[in-house]
Amino acid sequence: MAWPIRSLDELSSRARGYFRQYLPGTDTSLKNNFVTIVVKVLAGLGHELELRAGWLARQIFLYSAAEQFVIQHCADVGIYRKQPTPAVGSITGTGTPAAVYPAGVRFVSASVIYISTSNATAANDGSISFAVSAETKGANGNRDAGGAVSLADPGLYPDLSAQFTVSSAGLGGGADLESIEDLRQRGLQRKRNPPGAGSLTDYERYAREVSGVVAAWAFRAASPGTVWVYFLFANRVNLIPEPSDVAVVQTYIDTKRLIRVDNTVALAPVANPIDVTINGLSSDTTEIRASISAAITAMFLAKCRPGIPGDTFTVSKSWIGEAISGVTGEDRHVLALPVGDVTLTDGRFPTLGVVTYGS
Repeated sequence: MAWPIRSLDELSSRARGYFRQYLPGTDTSLKNNFVTIVVKVLAGLGHELELRAGWLARQIFLYSAAEQFVIQHCADVGIYRKQPTPAVGSITGTGTPAAVYPAGVRFVSASVIYISTSNATAANDGSISFAVSAETKGANGNRDAGGAVSLADPGLYPDLSAQFTVSSAGLGGGADLESIEDLRQRGLQRKRNPPGAGSLTDYERYAREVSGVVAAWAFRAASPGTVWVYFLFANRVNLIPEPSDVAVVQTYIDTKRLIRVDNTVALAPVANPIDVTINGLSSDTTEIRASISAAITAMFLAKCRPGIPGDTFTVSKSWIGEAISGVTGEDRHVLALPVGDVTLTDGRFPTLGVVTYGS
């Protein structure tokens, strides 16, 4: 049962009663009275004590604990806060044909420094590819395929091209320090789904142990011994991972999977944009429109998963309307599009498409 924290008035009333009970004749109703002052002091101390006891009671449970206790709860079951990681990948450019360049060549993009991690040899036509890692850890080092990266020290390597291009897999795997709420959710997932010697929830947990992964879903494929693990990655467009992110997650899962599961595949969901048309929106302001888009996107993450053949997923139209109605300042609206529920399959995950506001 709930343990209510008494108010100052309740505690004061209780203390006055004790004085009248144990000191007969005491008048605790007078304002300028020593006993009245003592009652107020005792009530204040008692209220602080109850507030502290209530706070401590919340720390017993992972779902309500404060930051430092979330970390301790999770550590008890072997779940630790994910630390920042650097972005890695490869970039291409030109150099002297057949020349060998040592590890440590520096490149720069938007103030982020990348360093080559191994020797690289230029082809006969001069083309060359460097494996690089961001010097600093964090999501700001991730780059999409085709992005431009500049040679940081052209004076040291005058025969290398000044501009390099991010390879088709992109630069990925960079992640910031895990938020406490994400850590809390991983801890709750572990408590609700104890290790099962290769159960699907085990593979979901493995994926979520990788820095930057914010959600994961595992499915058994039709072929024996095959598990598909779809996941979302922080700070990517619509949270859809890049190939470089998939490579990082696949490498980690390969170190964890059971030998009898010989084909565990990390996969990026396919974005399934859902266009939304809203008519009759009251208090139609820029701020409310932005909040509606954020609310629908958050709902997709909280309630949805990818659908696959034989295990499709249906996005209820009512969920979208509910997300819109929950925005502060929204009083009424008419959801004209989508016209009905949206069914997902083939690894598709819902993303917010074009939002149109009608009259």
